[in-house]
Amino acid sequence: MHSIFEPKQESTAHELVPLDDAEVEARLAKLAAMLGLVRVGLIVAHPAREYAFSVNELLLASRLHAQAVQADGEKGGRFIVMKARPVLETETNIDGVATMEAYQVTDQCVELATREEPTFYQSKTDPRVAKTRDDCCFVVEKKEQRKATVEHFVSRVFDIARPFQSFLASSFTIENRPTDPQTSERMASYLRARKSKGDSFLLALSDMHFLLFLSNLLDMSTDMPIICSKVTERDASDLEGFQMMINCYAGLD
Repeated sequence: MHSIFEPKQESTAHELVPLDDAEVEARLAKLAAMLGLVRVGLIVAHPAREYAFSVNELLLASRLHAQAVQADGEKGGRFIVMKARPVLETETNIDGVATMEAYQVTDQCVELATREEPTFYQSKTDPRVAKTRDDCCFVVEKKEQRKATVEHFVSRVFDIARPFQSFLASSFTIENRPTDPQTSERMASYLRARKSKGDSFLLALSDMHFLLFLSNLLDMSTDMPIICSKVTERDASDLEGFQMMINCYAGLD
């Protein structure tokens, strides 16, 4: 995994509510393609609770999984759902205060959830329980029933702690955080900080959040393809013109 994008959302401690933003999604897709990246997963973070996923979270994951498969069948088929959560007091075998886990929604879950009218929905009284439409039923242990818990729709992925070094960093201000918006002042602070560390301008560019911010300022058809090719090829040559332009946008000399 090279980068994480945080969409606009109105999520709460109990409900994941991403907001549609077609313009940003289109720019993100173009930028990812320029960097040779595809969407491969969803990250869900939540407070301490006794269940892995709500049904609505699995419905969202299934829709994104289907879109990933449509965009790239091979890589999309590896779509995972990462879960960031606090360690429960009863989990004495886990070190630290937080943990990450990986899951995959089953192919059957994706198929049922992405029909023109989804086959099931979340119970109003228990987020762990899926209920079928009136004209459908689940078959669990050879028995027909209208309800099923989320354990039937996901599988756990183990052995995820492997060393990995991405060509992209994550130091620039993250998008869609109202308390810390991406601004020209943030861009200036970021560029000064990278320069003070002795980082090259190429390394400063090699940040997905920064590149997405720059895509608001620079031309997506001419400028961004060149910059992204420089980032992926680790080629620091001929960036002086872009550096002057970006410094100008940041108000730097």
